[in-house]
Amino acid sequence: MKVSLSKAASMAGITRQTLYRHIEEKGISVEDRDTKRPKIDVSELIRIYGDKVKPDMAENTEQKDQYSNSNVSTVVQRTEIDVLREKLKILEIERDRERRQLTEQIENLQGTLNKEQDMVNRVTAQLTDQRSDSEKRASKLDELEAMVKNLAENQNRRGFFGFGKIIA
Repeated sequence: MKVSLSKAASMAGITRQTLYRHIEEKGISVEDRDTKRPKIDVSELIRIYGDKVKPDMAENTEQKDQYSNSNVSTVVQRTEIDVLREKLKILEIERDRERRQLTEQIENLQGTLNKEQDMVNRVTAQLTDQRSDSEKRASKLDELEAMVKNLAENQNRRGFFGFGKIIA
């Protein structure tokens, strides 16, 4: 529903001068700007002013012929319903936009996680013993000496045939 600038200002509860300033500052869309009778869509008022927007009572007088059998409260209720429908459309658009953003963000995070896991797997596969050859040989030699010492101790305890030590 489109209304004149004067009606828009009264619906928003502000002066026309304030409305003109808000058109420039807040980017309120105006239709037929170059004509003598520019119009503003009520949804634009709702976007900027939210719940402060009041139903246009002047609009009701124009619709009087159409609603001649209806009382004023019915017209106000219909206007409020139109305003609520506009708000609902805006909220649905915003929800869909947020849903798309969150889905993209989840996909990006999953991709990053997969890349990080691949990198960890590659680094783990590349890990090797970083000791020098001489350190590796010394370690092996120490292990062999400990094994020989163990065998010698076991030999002394059991005797030659493994039945116990022979006492002379």
